[in-house]
Amino acid sequence: MADTMKRERSGWVVVSALLLVMTVCHGVITSGLPALDTTLLESLDISRADLKLRESIFLMASGLSGLGIGFLTARVAPRTIVLSGLALLAIALALYGHAQTIGQIYLLYALLGMCYASAHVVIVVLMVRQCFNEKRALAISVALSGTSIGSAIFPSLIVLALEQYDWRQVLTGLAVLPLLLLPIVAFLLPRLRVGETLNPAPPVPVQLVTQYRRSPVVVALLLVAIFATFFSSTAFLLNLFLYLQDIGLSARLTATGVSTVFVVGLVGKVLVGIAAERWGVHAVWTSQQCVLLAGAAILSLAMPSIVFAGLILLGLGWAGCYVLTQVVISEVFAGPNLGRIAGGFIVFEAIASGSGVWIAASAADRFGSYQMAFILCCGLLIVSILATLAFRRIAIIRDDGVVAG
Repeated sequence: MADTMKRERSGWVVVSALLLVMTVCHGVITSGLPALDTTLLESLDISRADLKLRESIFLMASGLSGLGIGFLTARVAPRTIVLSGLALLAIALALYGHAQTIGQIYLLYALLGMCYASAHVVIVVLMVRQCFNEKRALAISVALSGTSIGSAIFPSLIVLALEQYDWRQVLTGLAVLPLLLLPIVAFLLPRLRVGETLNPAPPVPVQLVTQYRRSPVVVALLLVAIFATFFSSTAFLLNLFLYLQDIGLSARLTATGVSTVFVVGLVGKVLVGIAAERWGVHAVWTSQQCVLLAGAAILSLAMPSIVFAGLILLGLGWAGCYVLTQVVISEVFAGPNLGRIAGGFIVFEAIASGSGVWIAASAADRFGSYQMAFILCCGLLIVSILATLAFRRIAIIRDDGVVAG
């Protein structure tokens, strides 16, 4: 009993380290840097589509890097990858502070994509599976909530910093954070070799584990659900700073709105992990997609008086969808090739996300607002819900070997 408790505590130490890394790495990249958008548009004199192509490049780079990391983890310990990513993040942010053209920024965002992938889903899923035999959904959700913590903190901090400093100075200051984090994370993460586990206790009995079919139809439905969800969610999230200002919110109120999304997301990720352990992954996954659709629909109305209601629902829905998508992938494709398969899904998610953010920005340039793009996103979220329901019906195998539903 004492050994079990000790192993579990050690596992949660690993989760806390991953939480810290994702708070800084993901928070700065995905939500902190977009707070510079208005300043960059004026400084570089470029269109929104040109600027947001930066995010598309980043998402593709992070996806391809995630695939590479999936293969790399067969030979290199996840701890080494995480620490290398933090060092690279410090270098990329320092160089960003000296960028003179949008082309240079594109190159730096490719580097930032590599940094992001070094502490992304592939690493989290593999390290959680190394350290936990039970409560994996909860552990994954807690670790991934670091993205929401960072995204709740950094937009407002950067907006305040821009009132006192030039954007280049702000970036130089941000470059120090990964360096401060390096020794802490190095201390917290165990030196596990490739394939070694922290918790050697017997695995959960097979009869308690959900069994899945992996037919082409099942995989296709999963891909449709993932594409529609990630395309739509990222179209909202990575254009949110500009969109909220377009509908009349001040820079500070906009930063508060963006932070609201991720504060709610932080709470949502933890609650979703607990709910999934209680009521099952698939029921909670579908409910979160419905919440995401409700938030997207409210934001599409472009009404400042109700925009915060939409932001709360968007944050809650996206948090649940993001976490549970990764949990479903890890369950359906559990096995020795999980790292490679998860890396492949990361590429697919990146394609969907990159397409969404760029198409939404292009539509805003062409039509003068984001409304047409956001209506399209709402339609895609409906498709995602239908695909998820069909996936749940076809993929899950009952104890008697019959497909559920």
